Amino acid sequence: MKLPLILSIAGFLFAPVSGFLPTSHNTIYSISATAQRRHLQGHQFDGPAAFASSSSRLSFTPKEDNGTTDDKPFIRPALHNSPFFRSLAILYAVLFAIYQGSTAPNVSSNALQNVGKYFILPPKAAATVHLLSFSTWFGTVFYTTFVAGITMFKNLPRRVFGKLQSKLFPLYFQLCSAMIGVQILTLTAMPDVLSKTSEVSLAIAFFTTLLNLLYLEPKSTRVMFDRYSLEDDGKKDSEEYSEKAKSFGKLHGISSLANLVSLCSGVVHGIRLASGLAV
Repeated sequence: MKLPLILSIAGFLFAPVSGFLPTSHNTIYSISATAQRRHLQGHQFDGPAAFASSSSRLSFTPKEDNGTTDDKPFIRPALHNSPFFRSLAILYAVLFAIYQGSTAPNVSSNALQNVGKYFILPPKAAATVHLLSFSTWFGTVFYTTFVAGITMFKNLPRRVFGKLQSKLFPLYFQLCSAMIGVQILTLTAMPDVLSKTSEVSLAIAFFTTLLNLLYLEPKSTRVMFDRYSLEDDGKKDSEEYSEKAKSFGKLHGISSLANLVSLCSGVVHGIRLASGLAV
């Protein structure tokens, strides 16, 4: 029981680091609005050259960063987006993987074993590809979820952050889907790891990532830009804007939850992978 205790302590110590400490949204958005005004003021005093330099990096005008759009939170925080809930979910995944590894035998489905018969890579090469794809996928998900996303959210103007995410997320989910697919195919070359636990974990991760890639992310991005358009038209108090806000909150909540499920599935498979390597 030393490992779960160490992980839980590390989780609580890690939560306040680098902006992980929960902050009220009123504080966040007031800071964001102030930072935006200073940003725009700085461009006014720096002269046309500095403003042109900034405009070359952003494809929209400072009109979108006025303080009127930040009076209310753009989205209400969901429970599963809190550092405590995420740490708890990962800890549960660790405990589940340890328990499964100590009780469940290494038995896989016949379907996946049949796929392995037609795999052209030799076992060592397939195992190498599997490890590289897993490390790429899991590292990308962990960094995006716990470091990059939170840092950008707390330091970028709201619309800059939203537009950046609309460009990053499609690439993020494409990369993750490809890496999980490679892991599923190469899993058959690793008999010490091949098990129902790994199969189910990777299948869940693949499904939730494809769900984000094909539906949740495109839909939530469209709704987000619709809200921006309504704000620019002065319709923030309209019924249409209220409906868009509810729709965006629902889609964003499901998307972030699916991403967390994928991350926890990666934790389970990673522990099974490590136990196979330790044999």
